[in-house]
Amino acid sequence: MEDMAKRFAGRAHFLFVYVREAHPGEVYPPHQYIEQKFLHAASFKEHLGIERPIAVDSLYGRVHRIYGGVSNMSWIIDHTGHVAFRAAWTVAADIEASLEETLRVRELRREGKPVSVYYREMTGLRPLREAPEGDQRFLGGKVAEEQFAAARHRLGQAEEPSAG
Repeated sequence: MEDMAKRFAGRAHFLFVYVREAHPGEVYPPHQYIEQKFLHAASFKEHLGIERPIAVDSLYGRVHRIYGGVSNMSWIIDHTGHVAFRAAWTVAADIEASLEETLRVRELRREGKPVSVYYREMTGLRPLREAPEGDQRFLGGKVAEEQFAAARHRLGQAEEPSAG
């Protein structure tokens, strides 16, 4: 997303809304107070090298709930304030294609050309990837990773999680 934000600089604004820890653990536990949430957001920004502005949601996730309550949602709000794209998972290729289309609509309208937009829905495919042996997958820590593996097992999506 950082590369895309740079490529579209001057044509679109990118904002990262830090809502909550998707996989809290011993490193990044669930937020107990707003100052902790700001510290986690700053650490997250530094750890992942995020250059986009980060807005921190309220402690109880007011913005998060208004915009769907899913931990990795992506939205494109067009120049008129309308939702042009919404996805329950951040997939850069999908966002880029929709952003190109959204910017094209804006350009055509500014030129006074007729344009008709319409609503559409689609399901996306995101294959699950396995982390290499010994690598920690979640910023929350090893506990977060173990809880995620156990949840996937309960849902029948993975082998029995290993103990230890």
